[in-house]
Formats: sequence, C-alpha cells, structure tokens
Amino acid sequence: MRVQDSLEYLSETTRQAIMVEQTKRFGAADDQNLSTRLQDPQFLRCVWEQASDIERNVMKRFVIASTRGFFSKRAWEREAASDQRQLTVGLTRLRRLGLVMTVRKMWSEIGYLMPQEIREQITSFMLAEPSRAFVTLSKTLPYYITGGRGIHLDLFGLLLFIRDNQVPVTQKGTIHRRMSVRMAGIISLSDEHCAGLTLAPLDQEEREGLALTVALDIAIRLGFIHVQNKHLSIRPQEVRRWMAQSSPDRWRGLYEQVAAQYLPHGDWWEAFSLLMRQAPLDQWCSLAEQMHILKEAGFSMPADAEQLIASKWLHLLLGMGWIQLGSDSENQLYWRWISLPHLTAEEGWFIDATGAITIPPLVPLLHVWEISRFCTIYFDGPMIRGEIQAKEVQAYLASGKTEEQIIDFLRAGCVHPLPEALVETISHWAKTARQIQMEPYYRVRTAHAGFLEEWKEIADFQPFLSQIISPTDFLIALSQKSQLVELLREYGYEPQVLSQTPDFFETADQTAEGANAPAGWFVVERPWDGYAVENTFPDPLEGMGEVAALPKMWTQHFQSYHPQSMRDLLKRASELQLEVEIGRAGKDKLRGLPTEVRIEMGYWTVLLAGEGGKQRYRLDDIERVRIVVPDYLYEGV
Repeated sequence: MRVQDSLEYLSETTRQAIMVEQTKRFGAADDQNLSTRLQDPQFLRCVWEQASDIERNVMKRFVIASTRGFFSKRAWEREAASDQRQLTVGLTRLRRLGLVMTVRKMWSEIGYLMPQEIREQITSFMLAEPSRAFVTLSKTLPYYITGGRGIHLDLFGLLLFIRDNQVPVTQKGTIHRRMSVRMAGIISLSDEHCAGLTLAPLDQEEREGLALTVALDIAIRLGFIHVQNKHLSIRPQEVRRWMAQSSPDRWRGLYEQVAAQYLPHGDWWEAFSLLMRQAPLDQWCSLAEQMHILKEAGFSMPADAEQLIASKWLHLLLGMGWIQLGSDSENQLYWRWISLPHLTAEEGWFIDATGAITIPPLVPLLHVWEISRFCTIYFDGPMIRGEIQAKEVQAYLASGKTEEQIIDFLRAGCVHPLPEALVETISHWAKTARQIQMEPYYRVRTAHAGFLEEWKEIADFQPFLSQIISPTDFLIALSQKSQLVELLREYGYEPQVLSQTPDFFETADQTAEGANAPAGWFVVERPWDGYAVENTFPDPLEGMGEVAALPKMWTQHFQSYHPQSMRDLLKRASELQLEVEIGRAGKDKLRGLPTEVRIEMGYWTVLLAGEGGKQRYRLDDIERVRIVVPDYLYEGV
C-alpha cells in the first residue's frame, strides 16, 4: 500500500495529531502536507538518523522480516517475542509518527503495515552503496533464454488481435485452446520466462500457456480489456490513453503493476527489487555481489537465492524485454536494464511503393495503432512491419474516414517522400469503396404528413429536411440528432427516441462492465488482503498499561516494605518481566530480574537473574527495593 492510499482512511484530526508528533520529535516545521512529508527522502533521512535504537530496530524488522511491510498481530508478536516490551514501545512510536499504519479485518483481526515509499527509503538507508555491484564486461555474455521484444509490444499485439477478432470466454473464465494458441503466437513472452511463477493461484495453473495468462492479466489490470457478452473486448479510451503516454511513464506504470502482482512475497525480495532499480540503464551488475549487499544489511538469504531470483523474477523481466542477462564461464550471473523501453519516442517510418511499411521501435504506439486500422501489422523483433492493402483501407474508409486523411497521415510520419505510386493506389481503392456505401442515419417518423408540410415552411427546420423518404419520414445524420431534439423542444414537441446506435450500446456496456470488471485474469493471494487502515492515533503507553498502572511508590522510591508488600512487589515485577533494585545491610545494591518468589526452608526467597547469573536471596535480608521501569517507556511521552 502506498502512502496516499493509506492516508485516505485517516480523519483530519488524526492527520493533524501525527504532524504535531512529527514536529515535536524532529522539529519538522514546513508547509508540506502529511502525504508529501512521509514521501520526502530528507524527512525520512532525518527520522532514521534521529530515531532511538528501539525505533530503528522496529523499522529494520519491517524491512527485513515483514511481507511487503505487513505483519499480522500474531506474526508481529512472534517477531517481537525476544524483546516484546521494547519492540512494542518502538512500534507504538512509529505508529504515532505515521510510519506504520494500524490495519484491521472486519472480524477485528489487527495488523501493522508500513507504506511502500517509507519502506523503500528505509531499505535504501540500510543497504550499502549499490555501485559496489556494478561491473564492466569486456564482451556481451551469453544466456540460455532469449529475451522478449517488450511487454508493451506484446500487449499492443494482443489488443490488435482482440480488436479485430471475436475471442470468446468460457463459463470457467478461460479461452478456448485453439484461440489461445493463436494468441500465444503473437507475444514474445514465453512459458519458459514464466516457469518460475509459483505464487498462488499461479502454482495451480497449467505451465503451458502461462505466458498468455500473464499477458492477459496485465492487460485487464491496466484496464485495456474486459469480458463483455462472454467475449474479450477492448476499452478504446483506456488503450489510447496508455499509448499516448511517454515511454518512461508507460514503463513505470507497467513495472509497478508487474512488481505488485508477480514479485514473490518473501522478506528479502522487495529489497532486491530496490537494488535493481538503483542501477542505471545499460549498467551491468553482479548478482552475487548484490546478494552480499543484502546479507550485510541483515537479510537472511537462502543458499539458492541466486537461482531463485533468476527463475522467479529475472526471467520474467527478461521475457518482458526489460533486462539483459549473461552468464560467464564460472556460471556467475550478470544483468542490466535495457534502455530502449525508456527512450523518448521518435517519429518516422519507411514505406515503399507497394505499401510495405517498416516502423522503428521508437515510433509512438498511438500512431502505430492508427496505422493498424488500415494496414496489416506484424512484428519482426523490435521492429514493426506492415502491408497497406485494399481490404483494410476500404474498411477504414467505411468507418467515415477519407483517403486524404490516410495519405496525409502516412506522409506526415514518413521519413522520405511518400511514393506517388502508393498515393495513386490508395485513391483507386477509395474510388472502388465509394461505389456502394452503407452509412448509419437516424430515421425520424412523424404521426402524420402535416408535420413535415408545416416544417418545410419554417427556416429553422430546413437543414434537417434534406433527405425526406416519405410523406411522414425523413433521415438525419447522427451528428444532427441532439440539435434536432433541442429544436423540437423549443417548438413545443417532445420527441421519443426509440433506439440508440450500436456505438452507444458499446460505450454504455463498457462503462457498466468496466465498473464491475475483475481486478485481473486471476487474483494472487496476499497476506494483507482483507485488511483496511484503521483511523487511530495510539496512546504513547499503548500496550504498556500494566506498567503505567504500577504504584509510583514501587517505581520511584528505593525504600523498605512490609514483608507482604515486598512479596507483592517482587511477584508483580516477575509477572511484568521488570528488573528490580535491592539493597541489603552493608552490601552494594543489586539489580536483576526476579524470576521466582517462593518459600524455601521456611523463609520467603526471590531468585534474581543478574549479570553474574541467577542467585537466591532471603526477603528478610532485603532492606530496600524498587522496581526499575526502563527509561525508554517514557521517552517522547
């Protein structure tokens, strides 16, 4: 969960209380709102450097031992078992600072979540300089799996196929095998790239066809396609919005979606992905050295960590065309980000006189999408090729476009003069297409011929009466509908629209189904699912109520007690796991944890665990005693 998403659940009063606590602790006095401040690297650096050892210990545990920053209450209690009181205090302070959010399930199960941006900054403070893993290779190293052309081009190909073909979806939510084989041939992401994906429910998925499953899942999560009338259907507005993005923005959105969905949930995976993102484009990195960096930061790495990373994450990124992998003679693995998906888009394609078009990889996707409406598109590595043919051109013209629009569009993006032979060919196809035309119109039907006879005499109605087809009926263009309805109402009529165009139904269906569309082709099970941020600002002594309720005489005064009171004091200290100071006649003060209070050989005794080990003392020999409350309980209160 991101900072902004988590803060949406907090009231203004809670937000203000958090900001007051931040100002009190760190002197943060600026014009930033809470969301901006919690994402500010300088503020988080200040918190990290000025935090107490206890607070820093808790922050490290959320980075090293949690699942994407999440602990259920039960998991946190297990994690904090070795020093429960200190870590509980540290957690409460981080919650008061807004660094950790309290989350709750409907049935009152509690958890704790550190938002992503905060987690990433703290991780970067813990890790060594990422440049330690940077290497220079004298030659490009081989790898046994070929990389993909780019997930953006794979998605483009799938969207084209779904736009131009009927893709039925079965009642079980799957695609027929024959159709899925055709679709799998479009994408460069392969089942080999996805073989290591074992997050539930992917661990139950067939390995064959898994790459297509992943690609469809991404397309649905990004809002490009949805199931409509038991068929896959594209959402044109979302598709165009995505294609109009700059290359870096498009890559960032894709990566965030892929990482959120497919990055394994273990405690060290997120830290490794952060290390990866700190590497510059085209910079080779040693995977072994990055493992050393994680170990030094305190992460517990399995013996086969490098193999796990390669199979469960790097191969997927390789198939998406984002990284290059190489292995040397000693089987050491190296990787680097490929710069191509991040480069600024550039205009320019090549067309010969026959209509064959070659489109370089940096041409804006939105322009390629427009070309695909009158040109058959196919992929050739990172290049896109196509053939302008009569059937596609005539279908494009039938949608209301003109030959001039096609020629002007091709000429505007062509790096050389558009061949005149191609211009003549397109004009010829256009003439052929115009021999028979079918166009959509509204048919306006009146109750009797008197209406039309009357309207012919009124100037305002003249623009709408150019196509009278009977004494009571006439046709109007689709674009004239709203104008005519408004005019009729001005003259006191209330027209009844009996039907709408197919385009209207398509838009309405997409809007309705889009609102209830599934989150993806499948749902990856995550430990924090079902939890929501709770609007709470904890008391500084939350979880320490029993300690706070101790009589101040027991904790602030080193004095003598009645034997029964002394037994009560020592038993309560033992229950709360608090140390005591005791004084005996003529002896130095002792400090330790009372572990047992009992009668031994007729005398009450206490077993005290101190620096020198455990030692038993008779209560009769103890003259003064005090419960020692750790100072950290009251720091910042």
